[in-house]
Amino acid sequence: MRKLLLAIALVIAACRPERVENPHAHVAPRVNPEIQQDVGGTAPDTSLVQANDGSQTDLTKHWAEKRVVLVFYMGHWCPECQKQLGQLNEHQQDFAAKHTEVIAVSTDTPADATALKAKLGLTFDLYSDPELQTIAKWGVADYGTNIAKPSTFVIQKGGAVTFKRIGGNTNDRPSADEILAALTDP
Repeated sequence: MRKLLLAIALVIAACRPERVENPHAHVAPRVNPEIQQDVGGTAPDTSLVQANDGSQTDLTKHWAEKRVVLVFYMGHWCPECQKQLGQLNEHQQDFAAKHTEVIAVSTDTPADATALKAKLGLTFDLYSDPELQTIAKWGVADYGTNIAKPSTFVIQKGGAVTFKRIGGNTNDRPSADEILAALTDP
C-alpha cells in the first residue's frame, strides 16, 4: 500500500505543470515612459519585427488599407494570452467577414513568437517588440516587468482608433465577441 501511495504521489508530481514566469522581469527598462499614444485620435506610426521571418514591417500600412484589431499580449509564457489569441483565431472568419485583420504584438523574441504561433495554430501574424518602442507609443508598456499590458485596440481604415481596452490584470481583456461587436463603421 505504501508503494502504491508513493507511486501515485510521483505521478501527480510529474503531471503538475511547470510554473512559467515572465522571462523579461529582470531586464531594466530601456524606453522613455513619456512616449504615449493619444487614444481616440490617430494610431501612431508602428514599425515592428515580424515573428515568422524577422523582417521589419510597417504596420501603419495595414490600417491604411483595412480595419485592424491590434492586440498587445504579455508573452508566449502567459496562459491567459494564449487563451485570448486562440479565441481570436477561432473567430478569424468573423473578422474577415468584417474586413478586419488581427495583429498581435509582444516583447517576445521572434523565435518565441514563431513557436507560439505554431503551437496555437494561429492564422494571423505575431510581431516582436523586445525594446518596447511600439508598445510605449501605444501607452501600454509595463515598465516594471518590461512587457505589454494586455490591451486591445480597433483601428479603422485610415488610422482612427475607435476601441481601446487596457487590462488592469492578466484576465482583464475583451472576448472575441466584444471585439466583433466593436467593429461597427464609424
